[in-house]
Amino acid sequence: MFRSRVFTFFCFLSLLLFTTVGIAAPPIPYNSNFDARYKGLKAQATISVVQLDESEFIAETTIRIRLFGANISTIRETSHFDWHDDMPWPRFYEYKHTGIGARYRSASFDWHQNLAIATVDDATSELSLSGNTLDELNMYTHLKHELSQGKTEIYFNVVNRNIVEEYHYSVLGEETLSLKSGEFETVMVERVRDNSERVTQLWFAKNHDMLMLKLYQRDPDGEEFEITMRDAQINGVAVSPDKL
Repeated sequence: MFRSRVFTFFCFLSLLLFTTVGIAAPPIPYNSNFDARYKGLKAQATISVVQLDESEFIAETTIRIRLFGANISTIRETSHFDWHDDMPWPRFYEYKHTGIGARYRSASFDWHQNLAIATVDDATSELSLSGNTLDELNMYTHLKHELSQGKTEIYFNVVNRNIVEEYHYSVLGEETLSLKSGEFETVMVERVRDNSERVTQLWFAKNHDMLMLKLYQRDPDGEEFEITMRDAQINGVAVSPDKL
C-alpha cells in the first residue's frame, strides 16, 4: 500500500511540474522550485529548461521525496525536443524513478516514419503517430501555448507509457491565487476525464509567462494532493507577486 501511494504521488508530481515554458515564441529558459505534501510525505522539486540552439531544447525535472528526514525516492525526467510551427516536437523522453516505487520508461520519436518506440521497464512497443504527438513533459509546453492564445478547450495526443492517449483540458476561469510569496492573477484549468472521478486542477500565472503556480488533485478514494511554487526565475529574473 505504501509503495503504491508513493508511486501515485510521483505520477502526480511528474504530471504537473513541468508547466512553465513556451508560448508563441520559443520557450524561455527558466528554473523553478516547488514544495509538496501528501499524508506526511514531503517532496521538493527543481525544474529547468536549457536552450541548446535556436530551436532545440532540453527540459529536466528532479523530484525528491523524504520521510523522517531521509530521502526515500527520486524521480528524474528529461524531455529533448524541437520547437517549430509554434509547437514542441519531441525527440526523446526518459523517466527514471529510483528508491521506493522504482520504475523506468522512455519514448523515442521518429518523425520520418511517424513512429515512437516506447519502453516501460523491460517491455518495448512500437506506436504509430498521427500528426504531432507529445511526450509526458513537453505536453505542458503546448498546453501553455494554447492558453496564451486564448483557447478554452484544448485537446492533444500524448505518448503515455506504451499507448497514445488523447488529453483534454478545459479553462474554468480566472482567479486570484494567494501563495506564501504573495498574490498572483491566474488562469485556472482542469483536466477533463471520461468515466473517472479523479479531479486535477492547475493554476497558471497570467502575468508571468503562464508559469504554473499550483496543482490540486483529488483521487476517487478521496485522497488529496497539492503542490505550490516556492520560487522561480524566468530568463534569470526572479518571479515576484502581482501588485493587485
